[in-house]
Amino acid sequence: MNDGLRRILRHAIKAMLFTLAVVYFLIDLIFLSMLRPLRRRLMALRLMQRLRRWVGRQHRYVALALFVIPWLLLEPVKPIAFYLFAHRHHTAATVLIVAGEIVKLTLVERLFDMTRPQLMTFAWFAWGYGHWRATLDYLRALPVWSGLVARYRALRLRVMQLLRPAR
Repeated sequence: MNDGLRRILRHAIKAMLFTLAVVYFLIDLIFLSMLRPLRRRLMALRLMQRLRRWVGRQHRYVALALFVIPWLLLEPVKPIAFYLFAHRHHTAATVLIVAGEIVKLTLVERLFDMTRPQLMTFAWFAWGYGHWRATLDYLRALPVWSGLVARYRALRLRVMQLLRPAR
């Protein structure tokens, strides 16, 4: 294979991975913005405050298990839903992605928030998290991302206006 073909192939693979990453993160962005009020209410509950204190007192390995196990169970929801969608199981795929993302983003995001201080004591975790944040910051700095966010906000505003009861 000559260098020109390798370079084209490398750029094509990077473009496909970039597109996949943007779609993947866009789904999370959509669900995160819709779930923000629910997450605030959940965290205001006394039970959640006690859970936060309990998690904060746990050893770092317990905190790691509390975060990783639900994440490992729930993260494959999107790829499985995409697979179902590709095989024309549209209803099942939609239900799976909506329910899975709601559970994942409320449970795993809250668990991460609660366990972050203990998790950052692992050098490998802090290194990976730093790279993860840098990747997210890079994607969010792209003009494509800000354009998608602006369109999403405009669409969300229209939907909210349609759902408001007429006076």
